[in-house]
Formats: sequence, C-alpha cells, structure tokens
Amino acid sequence: MAREEAGHKRSDFRSRLRYSRGMKKPTTIASHHEFSGRIIEVSTERLLYSNGREYDLDFVRHPGAAAVVAVDATNRVCMVRQYRHGVTDFLWEIPAGKLDSGEPPQICAVRELAEETGVTAKRWTSLGQYLPAPGIFTEVIHLYLARDLLIGAANPDADEDLEIQWLPLEEAVAKVQSGEWNDGKTALALWRARYQLQL
Repeated sequence: MAREEAGHKRSDFRSRLRYSRGMKKPTTIASHHEFSGRIIEVSTERLLYSNGREYDLDFVRHPGAAAVVAVDATNRVCMVRQYRHGVTDFLWEIPAGKLDSGEPPQICAVRELAEETGVTAKRWTSLGQYLPAPGIFTEVIHLYLARDLLIGAANPDADEDLEIQWLPLEEAVAKVQSGEWNDGKTALALWRARYQLQL
C-alpha cells in the first residue's frame, strides 16, 4: 500500500512538472505610464495570458541595487542601522545601495560598502540575487560576500544617518532566525554568506 502511494506521488509530481514546463509567459499588450519619481517609474500594464484572459498590473521599475556581507578576520559582520520610512522604524541591515545608471553590480557594492562604512575589501564573492517583490517590482538586489577587509572612514550620503556595529556572524544569523531582524535582503545574504564560509 505504501509503495502504491509513493508511486502515485511520483506520478503526480511528474504530471505537475510537465504542466510547469508547458507554461507560457504572458504578453504585454498595453502599458500606461502613471508616475516618474526620483528613483522609480510606475506604470499600469495589461497582460495577455495563454488562456486568453487579460489582466491589468500595476508595475514598478527600479534600477536595482547591491548589498554586501562584509566579514572580518574574526568572523564578525558589519551591520548598519538606519531609518526606513516604509516601516517608520530603524532597521539593522547589511550595507546596500542602488545601482547608478549603467553601473555594474559589484562596482556598486564596492562603492556602497566604502561610503556607508569606510570598509574596503580585497576579496569578493557573489552570493547571487534577491528579488524583493517580483509580482510588481523589477528591482534585483545583487548580494556579495566581502573578505580581507581594510577599515577606513565612512562617507555616507547626506540623507543617510547610519549607526555601524560589528558582531559575530552567528549572532547576526540568530537575530534573523529569532525574528528580531526582518529585512529580507539581509536575512538571505547572511544565510548565503554563512553557507559560503562553510564550503
């Protein structure tokens, strides 16, 4: 009986896999520009799906960003605390910032780490990407691990009031696990950095 159930589960999984492989991306058939901000562009787009139905979607274009887990020789990670108006509160995060026009992600990561914290690194490792809200948002955050660090003077932007703290990587990961820290890019990047450092 258990063997039959396992066989049914495998068959059901294969049928779902075939279905997912056969899915087609919707086609954008109309786009209406709604708003241009300092960083973002907002539009309403009409999508035509393979089933023939049409749906309108509010869509936000963002240039993208880079974020850095900077780990020193004693396995401490550099964190920054800053005000985030979307949650009307201060958050602990890894250093991060948006891409300038045409800027490669790692160049942005190097620049933001130095500006926000005064830290430079000799060794860089990609930790992949984080997609904050792919249902409506084009932003892609490129994640990096920085090692072999040199500490200098920070030079944050005029609108950045930052507090810097160094703490053990395991302690930072524990704050994510406990729910004390809830910034998405920070959580994913810390987990990936921890995994990378164990390889």
